[in-house]
Amino acid sequence: MMVDLRDYQFFYLPSSLERDTFTLGEQLAEGFARHLARRVTVLAATQANVSSRRYLSKQHIVTERSGHIPDNTVVVAWCPTRKLLQRLSRTKNVVLLVEPTSMSFDAWAKLTGAYNVATGEVMATGHDEAATKALEGIVREGYNGWHDELADQLTMKYLSDLAQTGYYDRAVVIQHAEMNGGFHSIGRLEKILDRFERTSVLDTVDR
Repeated sequence: MMVDLRDYQFFYLPSSLERDTFTLGEQLAEGFARHLARRVTVLAATQANVSSRRYLSKQHIVTERSGHIPDNTVVVAWCPTRKLLQRLSRTKNVVLLVEPTSMSFDAWAKLTGAYNVATGEVMATGHDEAATKALEGIVREGYNGWHDELADQLTMKYLSDLAQTGYYDRAVVIQHAEMNGGFHSIGRLEKILDRFERTSVLDTVDR
């Protein structure tokens, strides 16, 4: 890998490769640990998810329900769920996310500015100031779970503002909300997004 690992905190291995992503992900994890001189912590839904992996199964494993992520380690988010990623909130560790075939974490990679190890691209949302302000407004209105009429109305307004910037992306909105404390109420936000998409013309968005 022709990249200085110390230049980035987040690394993204998408599942859309022609080669075996999981074998490559395990090799990268071992290489990261060696080059950064750090231990590996595996973040997986269950220990069974990595039981067949030669290297990862021998490392410290943290699951949705148990374990603690120590500081100064390389965290390998192995085929994570959205719930599992909540354990990385505000982490300062180096993170390698190995994407499952069943779910895309492209939005996560964009929001974290992750280095895509498949393409050599540094991921980004490309948001301008107006788009960032709109996203922050959506999260702010969800501080109490997007449950009341005023929060609903203001969220719709911020979604309209975001769409007008040309940066509306449903996955990014949801991921941003989840990364900023809205995970347990995300179902309410998704219903607002459904209504917004039914009633709005998103000419600049490739849904």
